[in-house]
Amino acid sequence: MIPPAVRAEMRRLVLVERWLIGTVARKFGVHHSVVRRALRDDLPADHAPSPSALDPFKPYIVQRLVELPELSAMRLLEDLRQRGYEQGIAQLRRYVAMVRQPRPRKAYLRVEPEPGEQAQVDWGSFGSLRIGATQRPLSVFSMVLSWSRALFIDFSLDQQMETFLRMHRRALEYFGGVPRRILYDNLKSVVLHHVGAVVQFNPRFLHFAGHYLFEANAAPVRYPEAKGRVEASIKYIRHSFFYGRAFASLADLRAQAGRWRDLVANERLHATTRERPSARLTVERARLRALPERSFDSDLVLPLIVSKEARVRLDTNTYSVPHEYVGKSVVLRADDLTVRIFCDGNPDPVASHARCWDRRRNIEDPAHIERLLERRKGALGPKRKDRLASLSPECRVYLQEVARRKINLQNEVRKLLRLVAQYGETEVAGGMAQALAHHTFGARYVRTLCDQARFARGLPEPPEPIFTGNPTADDLVVEPHDLETYDALFAKTPQDPDTDR
Repeated sequence: MIPPAVRAEMRRLVLVERWLIGTVARKFGVHHSVVRRALRDDLPADHAPSPSALDPFKPYIVQRLVELPELSAMRLLEDLRQRGYEQGIAQLRRYVAMVRQPRPRKAYLRVEPEPGEQAQVDWGSFGSLRIGATQRPLSVFSMVLSWSRALFIDFSLDQQMETFLRMHRRALEYFGGVPRRILYDNLKSVVLHHVGAVVQFNPRFLHFAGHYLFEANAAPVRYPEAKGRVEASIKYIRHSFFYGRAFASLADLRAQAGRWRDLVANERLHATTRERPSARLTVERARLRALPERSFDSDLVLPLIVSKEARVRLDTNTYSVPHEYVGKSVVLRADDLTVRIFCDGNPDPVASHARCWDRRRNIEDPAHIERLLERRKGALGPKRKDRLASLSPECRVYLQEVARRKINLQNEVRKLLRLVAQYGETEVAGGMAQALAHHTFGARYVRTLCDQARFARGLPEPPEPIFTGNPTADDLVVEPHDLETYDALFAKTPQDPDTDR
């Protein structure tokens, strides 16, 4: 219930002084609905408010709020229970909101740095992204040049130090220079300890800052307003770009983010400067310090020993290397796209793979496996089965069903691999999936389904393979040879007949 004096003052301010309802609500520290309720003049003049169960306790509530202005309604409810109050917390909260003094609001002074003076950096959490069977946390890296408001963003699946430095390098290369100072939140990648005005920075990050010659600044603890530009950019990215969009993969997300950054974010008319960030960046770029000639090495570097299976492990995944390096010490270098393995200080990698962000996967180079199979003939059959099973989850289930039936699995795998050589992996995988759905098992059924799919698309049947009856010859995979290499034989100078004798 609104006290009559307060209700009368609310009505006077709105109806006579023409104050806004929100302004009156802030003056009395109440919700705007309380002011609207006061404006409804539907009570008779002699109407007296009905007594409330809270009335006997109101003096005590006011006294407690005077002594402890930050006391919550829940804490007051516990005290009132001990004094006999038996009602709920709803009316107590309404009364506390009405009598509590409005909390003073902070006033901020806008500081406009000079061009090239400052940039602000922060991470933002954007849920997760499914990579294969794994949910990876998705983060956005944002750097904003404080004067021009030019924005750089990029997405990643972790916030490790190597990723943090790699994002910095890409941002500075995108802006075309280095600002004098960069302001950060208290990230562990930047700040190890922050006690008062004393800040201990991460030594590895200081090495990066020394390479690009900028000064690292840490914002005060629990004071996000100090880096309001980058904080606002995270909200802008979330609502203007990320919300409501679909992404097929991390590469698709990064490509869409890059287009949005260049065509929308940096081309919009900024609400504060009333200029386009791209136009101001042209001016600010001339004030940025030039980039160093050599980019900072931000790769993840790990010393490892090659396992007896000719593999090295990174982030629960294994990557193949040539079998002759088993037991040797190697150095793994990884970024967000590739994994390379070096040995004995050789500048050329002994193995290179695309980095896998799924978990518990075995990434193999077919050349490594073929060379190993030349020495381990007995493993040829299982590897053939693994190759078929890796085509799709349906292919793995298909082979499991074949093994349960009275079908020679080794012969079935050999026939299916011949179909792969004849039709291709995609068509055979589709045929095996259809055969599994129809509960018909056998290479001849898979071939019929592949032919039906080709006929539906108007494609001709592939040529019949030639079989000699020799398993070794029939299983041999022959790579097409480049006929132009034979021209080099005719270009050679004939040898002197005397030398042939």
